[in-house]
Amino acid sequence: MRNERNDHHARVIVGVDNQEGSMAALQCAAEEARRRNAVLVAVAVWSPFGGDIAERTYPCPQLDAFQKASAVTMLESACERAGLPDDLTVERRVEKGFLGPVLANLANGPHDLLVVGLRYRQGFSWLRPSTDKYCLRYAAAPVLVVPSGWASCAAEPALIA
Repeated sequence: MRNERNDHHARVIVGVDNQEGSMAALQCAAEEARRRNAVLVAVAVWSPFGGDIAERTYPCPQLDAFQKASAVTMLESACERAGLPDDLTVERRVEKGFLGPVLANLANGPHDLLVVGLRYRQGFSWLRPSTDKYCLRYAAAPVLVVPSGWASCAAEPALIA
């Protein structure tokens, strides 16, 4: 039986979505992955239209497939726009759920770093869970929170554990 702890390589995990800070977080995560000689894991999430209760009550596999395909397209587009270096190993993952819990569950290794974009609360955004705050609270790995206007990680960012 293999011990997963010994097989774990360094990873920089970043959440990607359509929000403003996502591109800065992706670019910063790419720089950190190169600096650490780690694998960049870009993660996008999708959730069923109407939530899990609606999906269980009135399942619609076609709509779920559309939501997942939309997340895949968004992730590919974001990685393309970020101009990721060719020598960087990038793993693209599309998961079902909410971004905060998915990222916190993925960032569980001893050599992981979780990178998320900082969210500024506006309007009714308090109704949605805040990804950055969720990850800071529940992730086992160190978390790097990147503000949306940050152009480069070159200034040695501070890690928040």
